[in-house]
Amino acid sequence: MISTWMQLNRGRFLALFVGGWLAAPFVFGAEPKAADPARFEKAIAAFEAEDKTNAPPKDATLFYGASNIRLWKSLPQRFGKTKVINRGFGGSQLSDCVHFADRVVIPYAPKTIYLNAGGNDLHAGRTPEQVLADFKAFVAKVRAALPQTQISYLSIPTSPSRWSEVEQVKRANQLIADYAKADGKLGFINFFPQLLGADGKPREELFVADKLHFSEAGYDIVTSCIKWQGAMEAFAKADAANPPAKGGIVFVGSSSIVRWKSLAQDFPEHRVVNRGFGGSEMFDSVNYLDRAVLPHQPRLIVIYAGGNDINAGKSAQRVEADFKAFVAQVKQKLPGTRVACISIAGNPARWKQVETVKDANRRLEAFTKTDPQLAFINVFPHMLGPDGLPLPDIFVEDKLHMNEKGYAIWKEVVGPFLK
Repeated sequence: MISTWMQLNRGRFLALFVGGWLAAPFVFGAEPKAADPARFEKAIAAFEAEDKTNAPPKDATLFYGASNIRLWKSLPQRFGKTKVINRGFGGSQLSDCVHFADRVVIPYAPKTIYLNAGGNDLHAGRTPEQVLADFKAFVAKVRAALPQTQISYLSIPTSPSRWSEVEQVKRANQLIADYAKADGKLGFINFFPQLLGADGKPREELFVADKLHFSEAGYDIVTSCIKWQGAMEAFAKADAANPPAKGGIVFVGSSSIVRWKSLAQDFPEHRVVNRGFGGSEMFDSVNYLDRAVLPHQPRLIVIYAGGNDINAGKSAQRVEADFKAFVAQVKQKLPGTRVACISIAGNPARWKQVETVKDANRRLEAFTKTDPQLAFINVFPHMLGPDGLPLPDIFVEDKLHMNEKGYAIWKEVVGPFLK
């Protein structure tokens, strides 16, 4: 009977049996204590040794936490010109992050901290309330030493290998989200929903073979959420102030959409909405379809993206694959909505990438021809002079973005596709 009772209450007390009899007292309902941080002494000492050899950059963005931070090898490439420091140590809990902040956080005086920890805490039996308490302790410690540093919490992810813990994960994320909102200065980056498929369970392709840690596809989602959550929040505020009408046209994509300030005036006969977010890649429009486009229930989506992808080193095949993913999402969530893809433009600043741009455009155009609900708007040739090079007078000083003359060209080419 005692043995059965203990099985039912496993993990909630500590007991010692000798010869089948209870020989030591137990504490019913006791919660697991934080693990001893000394187990990470070698990892922290290695960080300190590295800092002596290669001084970390000033005013950097620090990524701190457990193994999904430690394993993020593509981190510097994903954030381009942003100075980043990776101080992830696998298996760590939030209490460990608090303990070692004096040694591998505060000395860097980072401009921004992205913290991802808490999943290992829950896996070890700690409660969502304990996770919140440890996050509060981390915030207090950092703010005492670095009051100007921005702190953002990266939501605890779910994963196939720990799916049984999902309710605890949801609870911890909600507690921290509420705390961050009440604080007013903390950030909470919630990528949890994007990790789930149509069946409501973790998408297998976002994880490596252990079904716990992110694959590069998983890091795509985290990167996108970090970069663009602020833009999505601004869109949500705009939609709340002016509830979107259904059946219009949504323009979505990168900075050439953002900077099209005359969009509504150029097409007064249509109800158009600008949902561009500068610097975005094709995948970002996939990732944020729900928040940037879906509320408007448009009859037509015009997307311009891909140039930043190529500039970041992605292949034409990857641009094509992400556009196909975008279309698949539209067909699933907005059946009947048409999609028009504006070709990737050539420009003086990135002319050395032109062959990849041409390849991507050929692939995008070929795919749009397979479906009558798709269209390809080829602005590329209209932006070139007789010498086959980009017209120099249609760009602003950065030779990347267009001026009014450039948008006048787009107006003439894009207009017929909006009917």
